[in-house]
Amino acid sequence: MFCPYCGFDHDDATKTSSEHVIPYAMGGSNDFTIVVCELSNNQLGGQVDRPIIEFFPVRSERFFLGLNGTDGTPPTLDMSGVTYLQGREMQLRNVLGPDGKDTRITSREIERIPMGESERWNMKGSPEAIRKALAGKIRDQASKGKWVKNDRGEIITLENLDQILQEVTEEIPNPCVLRKIEFDYLWTRRFFAKIALAIGHYLFGESFSRSKRADELRRTMQAPTMDETGIKGAVVFPDTHALPPLAARFKTQGAHTIIVSHGRPRLLTISLFGWLDACLALDEIRDGERMVVGHIEIIEITLPDRALSKYSLHDYMRLRALRERSSPQPGDGQTSA
Repeated sequence: MFCPYCGFDHDDATKTSSEHVIPYAMGGSNDFTIVVCELSNNQLGGQVDRPIIEFFPVRSERFFLGLNGTDGTPPTLDMSGVTYLQGREMQLRNVLGPDGKDTRITSREIERIPMGESERWNMKGSPEAIRKALAGKIRDQASKGKWVKNDRGEIITLENLDQILQEVTEEIPNPCVLRKIEFDYLWTRRFFAKIALAIGHYLFGESFSRSKRADELRRTMQAPTMDETGIKGAVVFPDTHALPPLAARFKTQGAHTIIVSHGRPRLLTISLFGWLDACLALDEIRDGERMVVGHIEIIEITLPDRALSKYSLHDYMRLRALRERSSPQPGDGQTSA
């Protein structure tokens, strides 16, 4: 078995696995797969797919479309970050999941104010963190024959601690969160090189995946730095603003669209979710070579049902026109909020 990812021939004893051309967690279809060696599948899943799957805008798409992972786990949306409580910066955990929202302060702040022989504590943080700190203080004071009191002069014990904390806990129903979104250009370069390699193998088999162009894609897919990701003739997100306006006709929100031009060179345009885009050549590009236009094939995966369809350009454009006519238009009598 020849593995298009590692580029090696394997004997029958090698473990293989069915690889989704587009990662399943991102809406890949069970009808759009290739066979690869298990080792490459496992390694690339963590090194190449994972950064894109966890990229915040992609994770948002997964969450709102309900795209479960390969193990059936529903996606969550982590909106944790920094918030401000009474002018003080605090770390906030804010995770949306199928069972609701988990929102709480994760950082703990204790202001200690000496007051003669005693000490006053002003505390902010999650109820769990505050309870842990107070329980430790209560035990420490009890071992010294002393006690802990609240602002009303009531003695706080381990028995009434939960009730007292409940009385003074302040809820923030819709906190304002400042979140830093990480992104590295290397992520999309490696990811789309892998997608192009898989699509080429799916469509053209080993005649493509043993080619020099496939070797270039493999090197980019495994590149440790941006300097080693050279793919001549490739345009990859977030630099896809350079694509011609016609490419926008193939972008569909809530779907994956793949356009294959069977000319010379063979061209591949990929649009995931209608915004995560790339355009790559599946053949070597030679300087001065004249481009030959061939027939165009469209592969579409609708979401969240993951249904795979294949169209000619003519049939796909007719379908797009029907969709646009059936979509609600501004001013058609519908009320928008």
